[in-house]
Amino acid sequence: MDFGPMRKSALAAALAAALTMMPACGGHDNGTGNPAATARTADGGKKTVNIGVTYSPGVVNPLTAVGMVSTQVTSLMFLPLVELDSDLTYKPMLADSIETSDNKTFTVKLNPRAKWTDGAPVTADDVIFTLELIANPKVGSRYAYMFAILEGLDDEGRLPEGRTSIAGVKKADSYTLTLTTKAPTTLNIFKDTIGRNLKTLPRFALENIPPEDLNESEFMRKPTVTNGPFKLVSLDLDHFVQLEANKDYFKGAPKLDELNFKVLPGTAVSAQLQNGEIDMNIPSAGVIPIDDYEKIKGLRTIATVSGPPLAAPFMYINEKVVPDAKTRQAISYAMNRELIVGKLLKGAGEAVDGFFTSYSPYRDESLRPVAYDPKKAKRLLKESGWDSGKTLTMSVLSGDSTLEQAANLIAENLTAAGFNVQIRMTDLSALLEKLFRKDYDLAVLTVALTPVNPLPDIAYFLQDGNPTGYRNEEIEKLLSRLAAETDESKIKEDYARLQQIVAEDVPMPSIYATKALGAVNDRVTGATPKDFGMFINVNEWDVRY
Repeated sequence: MDFGPMRKSALAAALAAALTMMPACGGHDNGTGNPAATARTADGGKKTVNIGVTYSPGVVNPLTAVGMVSTQVTSLMFLPLVELDSDLTYKPMLADSIETSDNKTFTVKLNPRAKWTDGAPVTADDVIFTLELIANPKVGSRYAYMFAILEGLDDEGRLPEGRTSIAGVKKADSYTLTLTTKAPTTLNIFKDTIGRNLKTLPRFALENIPPEDLNESEFMRKPTVTNGPFKLVSLDLDHFVQLEANKDYFKGAPKLDELNFKVLPGTAVSAQLQNGEIDMNIPSAGVIPIDDYEKIKGLRTIATVSGPPLAAPFMYINEKVVPDAKTRQAISYAMNRELIVGKLLKGAGEAVDGFFTSYSPYRDESLRPVAYDPKKAKRLLKESGWDSGKTLTMSVLSGDSTLEQAANLIAENLTAAGFNVQIRMTDLSALLEKLFRKDYDLAVLTVALTPVNPLPDIAYFLQDGNPTGYRNEEIEKLLSRLAAETDESKIKEDYARLQQIVAEDVPMPSIYATKALGAVNDRVTGATPKDFGMFINVNEWDVRY
């Protein structure tokens, strides 16, 4: 499969996930003046849970949602077919099951009890209608590239001009449909790309809206017909989202009456956990500052959970500027990752130097992260013939105080090894433009790869046309093979070989991965703060008082 046309979309999605995991900065309203802030006490007997998040959802349109907060909020109103849980298994949501006998045709059986909030059943016609919206170029869904594996769609996940239906999508009956992929793929990859990203919309409510007008329609600003456990009441996207229970939810009426999201700076997440204004956070999207971890862990009424290592800052190395692998190896050996983890993250993370953290099922455990070795860095630099008088500009994503401090430490490390480095803090749009144009020396920003299906992101970073200029023929063959492999043992073997090559070539070393802290007030029962699967059982959450 050619990943080329999808690259900007893949990077945008990886960045969107990662940017929800950056340590929070100030600049948001503290949220105390919105309905969500006072809902716990304003209406006596209502059971309400308030969740602190450090990033605005941006939109409540499931076709254009980007980032963890937006994804979670839209999924509470429009269920995905399946959801990924923290154990990296998929749980049924709108679909009762997804099965395949040949890894090419996948049968999706919807829960026949699923219904819209107006009482109408959710059917295969709604699912197909939503798929066609995602694939319609006039709609411009940000998730279209994930659906490019389907037969009948181009490599951007779009319908060819003049086509209105997807060749690989067939209705079997009112609650069953089949989806055929262009090439064999694993059930897990199908669930990760299609199952998690397909959030079914009501055909009867939207079919008369021109596709080009859909995203700006009143429905997409404030959905009135949904199928999830909660319904939208009110929102101010920069400050709060207020949801009420869908008492006719087919998996069981929620025990809560209201569920609210409050957009807060990280310091306010900590403060409002302490004073009870919020009940819990989403670990990587309601970021508690690392400096507050021990204080929150010590609160008598709060239970905490340490999340897995997810997002990692990568150092992009422009190979036009640094063409020798030994020079790139010197950069990696010069970085004191353990110092960053111990001093800046205070142990709430791990040192990494490749694409996989310890949370990934594909990490090759025989490869250990490169140890800090300044002597070896100096030797490699000398062997590579690097011009010590040459200045490297290291562009670093602004807005993340931990990343900025880490970048300063790395600059000191590189200087000690014999490099001449200058740091330039850069906003996201400018930094992305530099990467797309290869107009940089070194660049540092945070990226999160999907743990179950990392191939689209890794293909973006390593395949011909990537932002570093890296090229390796064996890597190209591995990526092509991985795109069509269905044997999980062979997939792991190929990822292991890929990691070995990357460890030698060092096209873009990572630095560390953070472990975000989740917290929940003991008044809330049945809820566990986690980045994957937190809301699967939200209808079972309750409050003690």
